[in-house]
Amino acid sequence: MKSNYGNRLRDYLQLSKLTIMLPVCLTGFTGFFMFDSHFSANLFLTSFGILLMAVSASTMNQIQETGLDRKMNRTHDRPLPAGRINIIHAVVFFLCCLVAGTLLVFYSGNILAALTGLFTILWYNIVYTYSKRITAFAVVPGALTGALPPLIGWLAAGGSIWDKPIIFLEFLFFTGQIPHFWLLVLKYGDEYNMAGIPTLTNVFSRQQINRLTFTWVVTSVIAAVFLGYFEIITTGVIVGILLAGSAILIWKFSALLKPDAEVKPGKKYSILLDSYFLLILILLIADRIIG
Repeated sequence: MKSNYGNRLRDYLQLSKLTIMLPVCLTGFTGFFMFDSHFSANLFLTSFGILLMAVSASTMNQIQETGLDRKMNRTHDRPLPAGRINIIHAVVFFLCCLVAGTLLVFYSGNILAALTGLFTILWYNIVYTYSKRITAFAVVPGALTGALPPLIGWLAAGGSIWDKPIIFLEFLFFTGQIPHFWLLVLKYGDEYNMAGIPTLTNVFSRQQINRLTFTWVVTSVIAAVFLGYFEIITTGVIVGILLAGSAILIWKFSALLKPDAEVKPGKKYSILLDSYFLLILILLIADRIIG
């Protein structure tokens, strides 16, 4: 019996994609903390609300793409295509996370933050999810969903949608979503094609995609450096760490420009990119604590 409960918990954790949604929660936490640098109950409640809303979007996405997931080796063993969770239970789980997350963001923040969260979910589950089946460039509008969680936190803390710090942070996370997805395309492009999802591998050569990925990584680094240049990060040591990390990232990704670059870049590039963005979040929080 205990084993059954453990398996069911593991399935729902997999359905929630918790390892991916926790960084989303952290971006919301950072957005809130940048405006109100106090460790308050509202900070943690808003962050948890953002996490639940992100989980609801992930769950609905898997409900929508159950048929596609069955066709790919990477996803065929997810709880829904594998039949370990049925669609009705997944819909109930989605609704519970959606309602609970929205109410938490509303009561610990405000109505504008909650509405921005709902807009993010609609954009992800309608615009991005269905445009993926139409165009290989769906990641460009889809990247907006990665830019909005810090805005939700910022708004919940009392900030304005037009404040300079959050605009720069949104731009940074928007640009960062694109090379992250293209690394997946380089690794799993053949599976996407088998599932009938158009990918850049049908438009460009893999070497061209390597160069495009590097270009977007440089764009993300420039956006990150802007945080120091426009005094959103003000502590000298932290700016120095940001510049050093940025230089290392460009140096590592420059390997994609070599003629003998890996045709399918390994997981190390995704880890490097994720680590860089985690570093930025830590530096932003540290800057507010020190400042």
